[in-house]
Amino acid sequence: MMKKNYLWTSLKARLQLIRSTPGANYHWLFLPGGPGLGSESLNGLTKILKLPGTIWHLDLPGDGANITTNDEKFFSHWSEALIEAVNALPNVILVAHSTGGMYALSTPALSKTLVGLVLMDSAPDASWQKSFLQHVNNHPIKDIKQLQTSYLKKPTNDLLKKLTIASAPYSFTKKGLRRGITLLKSLPFNYKTCEWSGKHFDPRYKAKWIPKSIPTLILAGEKDQLISPRIFAESKKFQRKNIKFRYIKNAGHFPWIENPRQVVSVFNEYYHFLKKKLSTTRD
Repeated sequence: MMKKNYLWTSLKARLQLIRSTPGANYHWLFLPGGPGLGSESLNGLTKILKLPGTIWHLDLPGDGANITTNDEKFFSHWSEALIEAVNALPNVILVAHSTGGMYALSTPALSKTLVGLVLMDSAPDASWQKSFLQHVNNHPIKDIKQLQTSYLKKPTNDLLKKLTIASAPYSFTKKGLRRGITLLKSLPFNYKTCEWSGKHFDPRYKAKWIPKSIPTLILAGEKDQLISPRIFAESKKFQRKNIKFRYIKNAGHFPWIENPRQVVSVFNEYYHFLKKKLSTTRD
């Protein structure tokens, strides 16, 4: 169903048309992290990219402002919803941030349909949680404990938002913290989706496929404390000729906040790599 700049799939995923640029028949589909955090979190990124083709934001059912009649029920079918959304367009390059990247790597069917893949500040398995917990224990933030206690007693969208904002120093460098908090304050949150993923997906996550021929970019802020870039870098399975690793200097979990210039450069480099390497061979 199409309405203005939005396209909804039968499984309640929402695609928002952001911009079309002449030069290529690619559809760049941007999937946010979170979960429960809307694709508005990627506004700053897609605004600065001038990639040939069409840029879309993708919100799975229950993500951010894409609410449904039963967010937990619809989101429990996130994998089918993701596949359906990708199949709704030709020549899709999926650009997935954080948990969004983990959803992508948990969906092997994507290997048959994607022409390109970009994973931003993501991980190949759930070991990032242990690493992040160690960082939190070593660098506690005042007031988070009280918010966590309140949230665990009765989770709400407002409390999830306040907790995320209070935790902002884990996602941004000191230089980018003010802009990062401004970003977080502007976003919609959906605790139901976040809770579902925390119970059913996050603890047991492990990549179910590795791109064998799809031109792939793995980029991360070199100072990302939430999901360490070291986890992907140390995974031998992802050391392949079709996979490029790029680290954004002086940047955290949302690297386009602190270093937009290098992020744009890396995406432009990937576009040329994609054109050069793309063939009819699929994973």
